[in-house]
Amino acid sequence: MSLAGRRLLVPVTAERTAFADDLAAEGAIVTAVAFIAIDGPKDAEALEEATLAWLAGDYDWMAVTSRNAVLAMDRIARSRGRSLGEPQPGARIATVGEATRGVCASVGLAIDLVPSERHDARGIVAEMPEGPGRVLAPLGNLASPVLQRGLERKGWTVTTVEAYRTVDGPGPDQATVAAVAAGGIDAVLLTSGSVAERFAAACPRVAPGTRIIAIGRTTQAGARAAGLTVDAVAETPTYAGIRAALDAALATADPSDA
Repeated sequence: MSLAGRRLLVPVTAERTAFADDLAAEGAIVTAVAFIAIDGPKDAEALEEATLAWLAGDYDWMAVTSRNAVLAMDRIARSRGRSLGEPQPGARIATVGEATRGVCASVGLAIDLVPSERHDARGIVAEMPEGPGRVLAPLGNLASPVLQRGLERKGWTVTTVEAYRTVDGPGPDQATVAAVAAGGIDAVLLTSGSVAERFAAACPRVAPGTRIIAIGRTTQAGARAAGLTVDAVAETPTYAGIRAALDAALATADPSDA
């Protein structure tokens, strides 16, 4: 479906604007909003210790649920002239989906497990083998205990470490808030539960015709918890997945464009 003239609200961060740029290149009228920002961990020394332990081969697995965690560890490794891929093939990597797999590959990590059903922490827990052994789980400050608790129930010894923090970004300006309320936006794309929460807080009124698209089930759950009605959910938690869900939602809104 052509996006020419479609008015889209797209979340960005200082480090990640490519998706918004791609949609604009397709002709969409993109309002890019930094609902969140990514900051370093509160305890940088703890992350450094965990990274060095990983490099020393102290873990059997690393469970990765976010690109931000991998990139934070990679910066530490490179500052020491090292590579995160060094402990392999002795150590193995589980990750939540293809997008995170790509980031892992870019820093030298070969992936051993990507869940086939759920592309989230629950998916990793479901498809990880039974322990015993040691698992490193670098996480964000907003991560739920699902990964640690689930893996521990399967016999693993899990070390969690805060690799980054999700904090408030500048958010939308008043003109954008007014446009969302008045029907000046065709679709809002939600790329995480934290984005959904901040969008709901900043834009308490969403015009009835505005479609809300979630990048996956976890984001959908976060959006619903924030009081939002989600019109479409990506089948896979990737930009390609949310792009397909956007097409489907817009086609439903305007059958003549299907």
